[in-house]
Amino acid sequence: MAIPETPVGALGVQDRAATRRLCAGVYVDARFRTAVIHEVYNARRRRVAPSYGYDLIPVLAHAWRAWWLSTVEDAVLLAVFCAALITQPAAAFFATAVLVDLALLGTLAARLSSRWSGLRTGTADDESSREPPPKSLENGMYVAALATVLALAVLLADDGMRGFRTAALVAVAPCVVLAATDVLRQLALNRLRRHLEMNRPSRTSRRLSVIDGQQRHPMVVYSGNEPFIGSGRRLRTWSFAQRLVETKGIGGEKDVEFAKKPFPTWDLVEELRQAITALGTEEDPETRLPGLIVDDSLFVEGRYAQSYAGELTTAPGADLVRRMLDSPTETARHHLTCRVESWGGDLVTTIFVHVSLQGRTLYIEFTTCGLAPTRLEYHVVDLVGGTGRMAAFRAAFASVRRLPAVAMAPLRLPAAATLLFGSARAGADSTAASLKRGFDIGASLSAREIASIEADESYFQTFDVAKHSKVIERRLLATVGEFLKEHGVDTTEFLQRATAILNNGIINTGSGNVDVTDAAMGQETSVSK
Repeated sequence: MAIPETPVGALGVQDRAATRRLCAGVYVDARFRTAVIHEVYNARRRRVAPSYGYDLIPVLAHAWRAWWLSTVEDAVLLAVFCAALITQPAAAFFATAVLVDLALLGTLAARLSSRWSGLRTGTADDESSREPPPKSLENGMYVAALATVLALAVLLADDGMRGFRTAALVAVAPCVVLAATDVLRQLALNRLRRHLEMNRPSRTSRRLSVIDGQQRHPMVVYSGNEPFIGSGRRLRTWSFAQRLVETKGIGGEKDVEFAKKPFPTWDLVEELRQAITALGTEEDPETRLPGLIVDDSLFVEGRYAQSYAGELTTAPGADLVRRMLDSPTETARHHLTCRVESWGGDLVTTIFVHVSLQGRTLYIEFTTCGLAPTRLEYHVVDLVGGTGRMAAFRAAFASVRRLPAVAMAPLRLPAAATLLFGSARAGADSTAASLKRGFDIGASLSAREIASIEADESYFQTFDVAKHSKVIERRLLATVGEFLKEHGVDTTEFLQRATAILNNGIINTGSGNVDVTDAAMGQETSVSK
């Protein structure tokens, strides 16, 4: 399958923060790891969402490594507990009670430390500072203490003082397993930091090859009412219809529409492509817009993708693009996709431009989407002290905080088996067979979108989205205006609409939230009118 590759320089080896942080995310966030495997890798009947600003293949490869690490840990923990329970039940009972006590005490100490830190720095209010520990934690400590006393009595009655040695070994075993797993996980993060594991796997499975072809495919198959899946939150959309009338003289004659269209849609799209692409290829770095990529994108809803089954298995050529431009009533829609990948791909601004000629009218639609940065906890791979030898030592000692996870190991293993079984069936691409049956094969989830932060991270990142959108929007309007003039189209109405669009600027509501007309970047943001 001939799929266009990411242009050289868009995301160089030294500037792939988004991919690196997403790879780190599958190690530090179990929910994200499970969602990536279950909803992307194992979803063989659905297409993959576009990958903007990152590469999905290494993320999936690391997701499976992290999954195997966690699954083996659960299996070993369960095996140790079962062996101890069969051979030394009294010692196993006492050791388990002590571990639960330590875990609850650690939870209480963490809450008290957090409260003390808030009081010392002045960030905690009076109500929260007087709030007692949760009732569930208090009751749990009482139950654990009672269980420990009973276990101690059983142990003394069974083995006497010799049973303490066995109980100590039983208690230390899960701690060693947890520490070993956390050290291995930290070593994986260390390799990510040194870029040793950033390249794609040398051998890819059949499923990864299918995903690789779909993530960069120019035809996007979506599900529901989200055609721009993978591009983040929709920030702004405007559109207008411009009548194609001949240029009038000074006398103010009546509007005269063209008997034949003054130009084909393809010519205008090519003019826009060249004008916007020039922003990213300027020789002067001061005037260049780095990270700009301009592509053709074809959007079709999953329920109507059957008509394009052939194009989905190959790279659509210029003939299909021309056909869609000439016949805007097709179930698929053409958009000129202008994407700016900044901050190492951690921030992506995407502008979708749709142009059509119908009813002797030029219709233009402009949509801006912003892909927010990755979650802050995934940035551990780039933080000072987040990687290295000392980080591995800290991970080994901090593993005691995960002692409550030992009790959940038997419950996680069946879910892990289900996930593994699903991956065995995901080898072949089943979207073609699903098309024949009339199923919706559209992408319903983007790994990059679910890994985004819930609010804007910084002032500059927030307004970079607005800046990139405005720069491209200004170039678009100027190019369309000049193009219409060159083809003898009256631009009086166009200039009025363009002025209104450009004057509808950005509104800052404070607290790092940015509103672009009627939408805000990041979740839980507000719109100011």
